[in-house]
Amino acid sequence: MILVTGHKGFIGSHIYDAVEADGLDLKDGDDIRTFEFEKDYDVIFHCAAQASIPKSIENPVESLTHNVIGTLRILEHARKTGAKVVFSSSSSIYDLKSPYALQKQMCEDLLRYYWIRGVKSIALRYFNVFGEGQEIANGGYSLVLSVFLDQLKRGRPFTIVGDGKQRRDFVYVGDVVEANLKAARFLDKAKEFEIIDIGTGINYSINEVADMIDKDNPRVNLPPRDEPFENWANINKAQQLLAWEPKKDLPSWLASL
Repeated sequence: MILVTGHKGFIGSHIYDAVEADGLDLKDGDDIRTFEFEKDYDVIFHCAAQASIPKSIENPVESLTHNVIGTLRILEHARKTGAKVVFSSSSSIYDLKSPYALQKQMCEDLLRYYWIRGVKSIALRYFNVFGEGQEIANGGYSLVLSVFLDQLKRGRPFTIVGDGKQRRDFVYVGDVVEANLKAARFLDKAKEFEIIDIGTGINYSINEVADMIDKDNPRVNLPPRDEPFENWANINKAQQLLAWEPKKDLPSWLASL
């Protein structure tokens, strides 16, 4: 039996559709901080999170209770029932520029501790996930790709933060789902807690992304903000431990739209 937390979110919904599972989501009125588990599970794909960086800055206590306490309760249930846990982590940990990033790191530390207590788990650090069904978040820090596509649809100029030279590693949601499924199988033979990057190892500048969508659409540059200039995944572990490779890249996905 499988549980997907956050099963109505972007990534969680794709995992949920790929497996026969129960779902737990705040959108259904389920609060992971207080939810009473009535079933035992073999695998828990833990995707539920308060993922808004602005909200984590504005209300770090509320964000922490969702992200850290919620994860702690999942791990306690797994300890009592023998479930394996595949945790949706974030590449934001590499920069720690927000409470959200710090909270994801705290969750990874909890997973490492609970491994010692017998809970088999793995953390997948996602880079910039894109694909079908992605929503634009309220406020800043939405994935630039979904913002650009929405702006083009509405006949508006692309809004580019800073000079647009910052570079990001974009990974397709279908490939992320495959990584989760392979991670769950890997836990049957895992000898230690692992943290694995899930990306492509290739990055594109924001200006290049805008060009891929529409070279001729007007652009407006916004003031720069405090964010990493560049990121890209090291997928060696994913290749070696999970036998995982990204199959769909950003240019080919955009070309198919």
